[in-house]
Amino acid sequence: MGGHRTMNPYTVAFYTLGCKVNQSESQRFAREFEQKGYQVVDFEASAHAYVINTCTVTQMADQKSRKMIRSLRKRSPQALLVVTGCYAPAASAQMAADDIDLIVPNAEKADLANQVDQLLQMRRLEDHPVKIIEETMAHSSLKGLNRTRATLKIQDGCRQFCTYCIIPHVRGSWKSLPQAEVLQQTAELAAEGYKEIVLLGIHLGAYGWERGEKEGLSQLLEKLLMRFPEIRFRLGSLEPMEATPALIELVRRYPNLCKQLHLPLQCGQDQILKRMNRPYTTEDFRQKAAEIRRVVPDIALTTDVMVGFPGEGALEFQQCLDFVEEMGFSRLHVFAYSQRPGTEAAKMPGQVTPQNKQDRSRRMIALGDKLSRRYGQQWAGRSQEVLVEEEIGPGLWAGHTDNYLEVTFHWPPAVSDALEREREAGIKGSIQKVRLTGEPGCKPDSWEGEVMNSL
Repeated sequence: MGGHRTMNPYTVAFYTLGCKVNQSESQRFAREFEQKGYQVVDFEASAHAYVINTCTVTQMADQKSRKMIRSLRKRSPQALLVVTGCYAPAASAQMAADDIDLIVPNAEKADLANQVDQLLQMRRLEDHPVKIIEETMAHSSLKGLNRTRATLKIQDGCRQFCTYCIIPHVRGSWKSLPQAEVLQQTAELAAEGYKEIVLLGIHLGAYGWERGEKEGLSQLLEKLLMRFPEIRFRLGSLEPMEATPALIELVRRYPNLCKQLHLPLQCGQDQILKRMNRPYTTEDFRQKAAEIRRVVPDIALTTDVMVGFPGEGALEFQQCLDFVEEMGFSRLHVFAYSQRPGTEAAKMPGQVTPQNKQDRSRRMIALGDKLSRRYGQQWAGRSQEVLVEEEIGPGLWAGHTDNYLEVTFHWPPAVSDALEREREAGIKGSIQKVRLTGEPGCKPDSWEGEVMNSL
């Protein structure tokens, strides 16, 4: 990226729906526009261009994408409306009706900032008025731009074709960012002050596979860990069987690789896993979790669980519930199956009623809460390094450990406003050693801590 920032009269705002990969892409767009001299403003503010990064993983996601597009156009009829993301192909059919100025497919996202800039320049040449925004305008609160944790998308595309998922059809096959580009972008993020970088992909474990690099992710990760020892790296969602021995060993060896792996189980019942076209059984998953814990005993294993998939009866759900409890995950992301037109599962018999889905969601979430408390309490009296992310009250700070426990702790305010500003700048984004008390923290699902070192 790099280069000289030129003065630019334009402002741009972002709205992101869907997964962490979309969030990462929006952060990247923001940095690219800033390099062109744009001011990135909050989505609720007045802007010359609005970029909506859409999602199509469920029918509800489609509805939210359409609603946001139409709402934005009604609110800002003169602004440049740009639509990208997985819903973009569907939006093409409605482009005229929704008065969309530019649709950028996933395959062209790398050129989005250039395309938007060219359109705005053309508008100026056509005598469209461009209002100069004062340089003091508040910048966007886009998550991830607080210089503590950044996300970096290193892989796109999927060829798994789970029967409930439309993403392989809209994202296409595997595509991996070249290693040199990953290293360059990481260096840029480090120079901007980020202390943690989350590596993301639609099928993260397939990094490098299209180039024949079956251990591509582990090889890239080791280079990053060695070259940037001051950066804490975290992996995004990783298919369970792609936590290879080489990758697990990196988690053990490198202190700057977070001791947390997110392995999406989806269901803990073998017949349902087969109907989902998931490439493992519960026994495969059980053995993989045991292998990881043998090498890294205190690791946090987090997961996704889908309830209400076609064919899931009361017995299958109970078997899933039992398996999830056996696995002892530190955190669950629970969601109900949603029929998605164009997927095999949408046509399957045995669709589960909304009431049963809701009931099973509640029960699985309750189990997840119990497992989270059980894992967190194991750390009572032990110290952890916390990445300090925000001040949530006077002298009260919050952040995450490398195994993704959220911790809140007190740090008394300074005696003067000037010293307080200096102190706050030094604390936010720093790594602090904190002892966990085992008591609940000041935020939902957080833990209380006591700071052990000071600035």
